[in-house]
Amino acid sequence: MENVMEYALNIYIISTTLIKLLAGVLFLIGYLKTRRFSALLISFAWFLAIPVATFGAIDIRVENAMISLAYASTLLAVLRLIQEEQIIFLPKSITIGVPLVLGVTGVGTSLIKSIPDEGYLISGVFEFIAGLIVIESLSTYYNRNAKGLGISLALCGIMSIFYPMFYQKPPHMLITSITAWSVTVSQFWFYSKIIYSERFFKWPQSIETSKTLKIEGTHIIPPSEFEDVKDKIGLYPTLAFLRNFKPFPGWISYLLSTVERPKALYPTDLYKITEISTKYFKEAQQKGTKGIAIIEGLEFLKLYNDFEAVAKMLSNVRDYVTLNNGILIVVAEKSAWDEKEWATLRRILGEE
Repeated sequence: MENVMEYALNIYIISTTLIKLLAGVLFLIGYLKTRRFSALLISFAWFLAIPVATFGAIDIRVENAMISLAYASTLLAVLRLIQEEQIIFLPKSITIGVPLVLGVTGVGTSLIKSIPDEGYLISGVFEFIAGLIVIESLSTYYNRNAKGLGISLALCGIMSIFYPMFYQKPPHMLITSITAWSVTVSQFWFYSKIIYSERFFKWPQSIETSKTLKIEGTHIIPPSEFEDVKDKIGLYPTLAFLRNFKPFPGWISYLLSTVERPKALYPTDLYKITEISTKYFKEAQQKGTKGIAIIEGLEFLKLYNDFEAVAKMLSNVRDYVTLNNGILIVVAEKSAWDEKEWATLRRILGEE
């Protein structure tokens, strides 16, 4: 039994080492292609994590120091990615200070103590926090990949906190090793999906879209023009309520549907369109960016609501767009409305 445990542990160490090497190289290539500093930091984090969690195969002092440096690089990468996406401005005291303290703590305790564990404990807490930050901040732009990465980072943080308890304890090694391997693979997968995504590669063009976009204010357009507008907007994080068209990658999109599914809105829930739009434009204003919203499928909404309710919803959204200096594009087919209704829609959107 002991030989089996040792053999399984060796397989775990070798396989995770190869995964970390591959990840480091792959994300380094991603940096060279995109010149996004966050990708370089993520690459460093994977290289630094190679001697981590070996269950005694490497001196615990080395593990403790390297886990601190690896997680400091991870936290720095997450904060840098948030800044690159212009989600929120973060002062240097946070983006540099916190990771620096984390790294110094791990290296310092490894030099002072013979069996240090502070690096794993403190790093685990910050890795867990980094996972929550990824879910909260980046899910809008990278969807389920950001959520998956955030969950895997959070799980990795929890495991790091408890790692000292399982260090060189054979009864727990096999289960812990399998769990650690699974989390490592999932992290590698979601990191690669984000770094090699279209949005990540086309930065900073996606951020600069609002500065070059030749659309201002509120507009009503026919469905035939939707694809042209979609191409002009591109990867910019646009809020879209759609029925018949597919969103661009990176858009914050909701499907207007009577079928329950993730990110779907029932046609009678017009108030949710107003609430979501209000939150979106307020956040855009706080970030110093221009919000862009698209509402398509008005004819579908009209089937389940009276015209006055649809018009009121549009009027409310328009008010928030105007207040926050945003852009609103409504897609509607003129032939689906009577003359009075069409005139009202045009008046609401300032097309008269």
